[in-house]
Amino acid sequence: MSDISPLKALHNATTKGEPITFVIIDGEKSDVTESIKDATHVKFGESQFDLNTITNFYNDDKAQGLRAVVFCWLHDKSSIVDYRNECTELKIPDFKFLVKTELTTWLNGNSDTCKFVKDEDVSDTKSSKSKSSTSKTSTETSGKKHKLEDPQIERISHFERESIDHNAALRGSKNIDFGYLISDAKKFISQLKRSKPANDSKSKSTGPKKQPLIIVSPATTALLSLSNVKEFLEEGTFVEPNPSERPAGGLVTVTHKSENLISSAQQIMVVDNVEMFNKPEYWDRVVAIFTTGQTWQFAKYKYSKPEELFQKYAGYYFAYQAEPTPQQIKEWNVTEIKVDRDKRFRDKMIVRDFWADVEKILIAKGYGKD
Repeated sequence: MSDISPLKALHNATTKGEPITFVIIDGEKSDVTESIKDATHVKFGESQFDLNTITNFYNDDKAQGLRAVVFCWLHDKSSIVDYRNECTELKIPDFKFLVKTELTTWLNGNSDTCKFVKDEDVSDTKSSKSKSSTSKTSTETSGKKHKLEDPQIERISHFERESIDHNAALRGSKNIDFGYLISDAKKFISQLKRSKPANDSKSKSTGPKKQPLIIVSPATTALLSLSNVKEFLEEGTFVEPNPSERPAGGLVTVTHKSENLISSAQQIMVVDNVEMFNKPEYWDRVVAIFTTGQTWQFAKYKYSKPEELFQKYAGYYFAYQAEPTPQQIKEWNVTEIKVDRDKRFRDKMIVRDFWADVEKILIAKGYGKD
């Protein structure tokens, strides 16, 4: 057993390319194995640790065992689906995509820190701060004595300004985590993919453009339905859906005035049934699809698999702010829209952002003014 922490030893081994060896220890017997499931211990170089050791790596605010951390590293190049399937098969806890990426990026040396590792090198940090404080105090004391010796220097010192190097000026007084920009970049790339026209011939219309379409889920559990979509998208006010108020024709027309769009694009048809989509042109007019995460909704769609559907069309998941998002929604290319149960003043901001997104799609489809 080593005095070094398991995570530190693992990090040293992965960044230096040292081997990771699994060992089965039974009493005084010790055998090497290739199976992490059967192993009881793991060796990083010369250091050996019990695989059941709880580390200071946290997932969902819970400290994780060394076995799960090592297994995640071994699947650095695996897809998130393959990784989760093997975790289920071996009964090893799995980590979410962002957690897995953050951990493996730190272990392979491409990042100096990992936000899910807590209290690492605390003693070193305190020692460094102590040394820095001592050095600063010594310098200040020396400077004061020097000033007292020469009245001229003391007079000049009143006009001194502390200088800093370029690193301090650019970085500031503390490190800033720009990880949130990753999600913004992914969303921006997704919007670019949606708004990119299939080809020039399709984007050029030979006749008047027909009204665009928005599809909402027919599920009775859907928060956004034909009974309340008009009030929400036109007035920016969310009210509870009422299935009994569904229009008999299964169609609602929503008005959205915009200087950027032609007149036909300012009257958008909203439906919850695609059985009338008997021509390909109907799907060409679709600009948004709302889903509750239930795959039966897509049975009669042009693309019945949500993974493929939401690569072709803009998808949205509409729910209350405090409700947990279904796992499948996180895996699909879908934008989440969360409304508050009580604070209605936020509705207008949510609707404004939605229309800004849809306008980009409409312009890409040829509904923009020249």
